[in-house]
Amino acid sequence: MKIISFIFFFISSAVYSQQIITVGANIPTTKIIEDTLNLPASVIANESVKITPVVSEKIKKIFFQEGKFVKKGQLLVELVDLEEQAVLKQFDAELDEANLNYERAKKLISKGNISQSILDNRIMIREKLIAKIEEIEAKIDDLKIRAPFNGITSVRNFSEGSFIKPGDIITELYDIKTLKIQAFVPESFITKLKEDNNFIVTSDLIERLNISGKISVIDPLIDTKTRTFKIQGRIANKNNIIKPGMMVKLKLLFEKRESLLIRENSVFNQDDISFVYLVNKNKKIEKKQIKVGLKFDGMIEVKDGIKADDLIVYEGINKIRNGVEVKIK
Repeated sequence: MKIISFIFFFISSAVYSQQIITVGANIPTTKIIEDTLNLPASVIANESVKITPVVSEKIKKIFFQEGKFVKKGQLLVELVDLEEQAVLKQFDAELDEANLNYERAKKLISKGNISQSILDNRIMIREKLIAKIEEIEAKIDDLKIRAPFNGITSVRNFSEGSFIKPGDIITELYDIKTLKIQAFVPESFITKLKEDNNFIVTSDLIERLNISGKISVIDPLIDTKTRTFKIQGRIANKNNIIKPGMMVKLKLLFEKRESLLIRENSVFNQDDISFVYLVNKNKKIEKKQIKVGLKFDGMIEVKDGIKADDLIVYEGINKIRNGVEVKIK
């Protein structure tokens, strides 16, 4: 009985050892892919300024409308200038008299009726008055507040007749025709990211928003707490759809490359190392360590470890081991 059992076991083992496992396998797909990095980003006005006076005075007249476009140099606010205008009028009258005295002195000195010192004195008086007029005109100009650049005004905080002083914010002015996009990038990308890198801006709040731009500034410093660095780029803001302060989605686009893609279920991990089984020319299994990259709809990029003509097993992985003979279905 023992002899019969032994013979049966020997025959069964021999039959099992001769069984060839059927697996599914195919070669990698070659595809041009582009590395991307998705980040939250904030929107900043290209230029912004708080409109505030440089002197203390009452508001005489407001010339801008809230939330409307103004041009560079456009008069926004005029402060009361009665005192300055009175002083200017007085200096203008004195200058007229000084000019007459100067002209008389020139005629008299040509005839030898007065000395050169008298003419020099008339010139000095005239030049002092011109300097005083320029000074008072500068003060009057300080009472006229103009837009420093093209932009859109915010709400105004004061009315005509209000007394304001330096530091009081009458309104704010924003240039939003062009916008800055700011984001914080993990330090692992510090050598990969370059100025002029392309990016795409999208938003959950604005349907079909898809605006391209380029990186313009890369902060050279790494934040020691967050291990990130700051970047800024610029985008055109057609129809002023995007507003400063909004949160948007930023997709950074890196250089394109040709890569090998295999089915994601072809890859298995052991001790955090990725492997695949490939079928060699002798129809036997070889276990290969690989370096993986990006994932695409059930496919995974292999950066190193296989060749374009390797047959990679994607079905029957749990039935095989290194060195066994297989049949491809």
